[in-house]
Amino acid sequence: MVCRRSGSFSRPSPGTSWRGASFIRRGRSPRATHAGWSPSSGSLGIAWEAPLQHPLLTLLPLLAVVYLAAQFGATGLFFLWLYRSAPDAYPRFRNAFLITTALALVVQWRFPVAPPRLIGLDDTVVSMFHVPVGRVTDPLAAMPSLHAGWAVGVGVGLWSRSRAFALAYPAVVVLATLATGNHFVLDAAAGAALMAAGFWLSQTLRLRHGATLATASRGGAVR
Repeated sequence: MVCRRSGSFSRPSPGTSWRGASFIRRGRSPRATHAGWSPSSGSLGIAWEAPLQHPLLTLLPLLAVVYLAAQFGATGLFFLWLYRSAPDAYPRFRNAFLITTALALVVQWRFPVAPPRLIGLDDTVVSMFHVPVGRVTDPLAAMPSLHAGWAVGVGVGLWSRSRAFALAYPAVVVLATLATGNHFVLDAAAGAALMAAGFWLSQTLRLRHGATLATASRGGAVR
């Protein structure tokens, strides 16, 4: 369990299970924090984070690079490519990503969740590259994973060009987030689900906006 006290964090004792991803409400007392909602990946049989690190030890430096570069670097390159090669699709993807990000920020603000690296799993990004991720990002914003959500969105955009890459890219990104100790499996699943919701809401709003414009045009208000 990770507690937030006076801007610092207390790591768990050796006997504390890292699998219980504690939902920590900001501004609550330590007692209220410990009483928070604490779902466990282990109870669902999907506690894959720790077992992944050992067999992937030789690949961890590469996966750490993927984790650092994927969210903004690769996503930015994807949108640049999309804007140039498929400008008609660009607004739909832009809106879906913006909606997904806005929803994720609300969830992360309302239900702060510690990542595995704060509750016992090795923080490979810091240990290998000395990049203090927690100092430049919210350390309690693991759920949902925007790394996973955005990667799924990129995969959707690449589906018509290369189905193999469209499937491989989000899989590698999710693997990187798990193996580096930055997300739980549930975080990744929530991020992917939220990205699907973002696309659905983007399409729904686009259709409603189009219907409104069509009605106004028939009435002579829009030319």
